[in-house]
Amino acid sequence: MTLRLLFLSLALTVAVVAVPRGAGAQEPGYFIGTSTIMTSNVQTDCNFNGTAVPCPDYVWFIAVGKLSTPALAPITIYIQNQHIQFTANSINYDLAVPDGETTFDGSAATATTTFTGANNWSTLVPVGASGNQFYAAIAWKVPCPGGMPGSIHPVSWSASFFASKPGATVSWTWSAAAYTSFNTAYNSLGVKASDSNQYLPYANSDHAGTPENYKAFVTGGATGGGGSNYTGSLCSSHSVPDLPVPTQSSTWGSLKLHYR
Repeated sequence: MTLRLLFLSLALTVAVVAVPRGAGAQEPGYFIGTSTIMTSNVQTDCNFNGTAVPCPDYVWFIAVGKLSTPALAPITIYIQNQHIQFTANSINYDLAVPDGETTFDGSAATATTTFTGANNWSTLVPVGASGNQFYAAIAWKVPCPGGMPGSIHPVSWSASFFASKPGATVSWTWSAAAYTSFNTAYNSLGVKASDSNQYLPYANSDHAGTPENYKAFVTGGATGGGGSNYTGSLCSSHSVPDLPVPTQSSTWGSLKLHYR
C-alpha cells in the first residue's frame, strides 16, 4: 500500500514529453522528469503595433536567445511545446510552433539553420557568436478576408526548454515581422542563424531569424515597422536557468521501474 502511494505521488509530479529530435535517442521513447521540469516552462507576452496586416500577407514569428553558460559547449538547447496565443477580430488563435534545437559549438565555423522533415528547426552556431542566436520560428498566413488588425495585445509565446547537459542557462525572447509575400517551405527562406556578422553564409548585420531571400517583401505590422527591420522589434528577454536534462525511458514498464 505504501509503495502504491509513493508511486502515485511521484507520478503526479512527472512530466512526459516527446524525445527531442536529433538527440540520438531511439523512438518510441519518452523523457521523464520531476516537477523541476516546470522551471523551463516560460511565457513572454508582447503587444503588436498599430499597423494592420491585410489578407493575404504573412506574419513571421521568430524566437531567439543566448547561451549564458558557454563553458558547457558543445551543448544543444531544445525548445519545445511552443504556442503563440492571441485574439484578433474576436477569434482566439493558438499557433503550434515547430520544435527547435540549437547547438552551440566552439568548433563550428559557420552559422546555419535548416528545417527538417520532422517539423524541427536544426541550428548550429559558434559558441563565440555575438548577439542572439536562432531558436525557432513559424510563418502564419493572415486570415481572409478580415486580415489582422493593429494593436493586438497581449500576444503570448510559451515554450519549454531542455538541454543536452546539466547546468545550462539561456535567455530567450521573440519578435514578429509582416511580409507581403512569403513561403512556408522554410528551407527556401534563407534564415540567418545568428546576429553575428562574422559567419557564413550570411556575414551581414541582419538579426538572427532574418529570411534573407524574402527581405524585399517586409512591411510594417506585428512588432516591426518594415524597412530594414526584417524580424520585428524584440519583446522582453527572459533568463531560463538550470535547464532540465530528463532521463530517457523507452516503455511505461520502464517508467514504473524508476519508482519501485
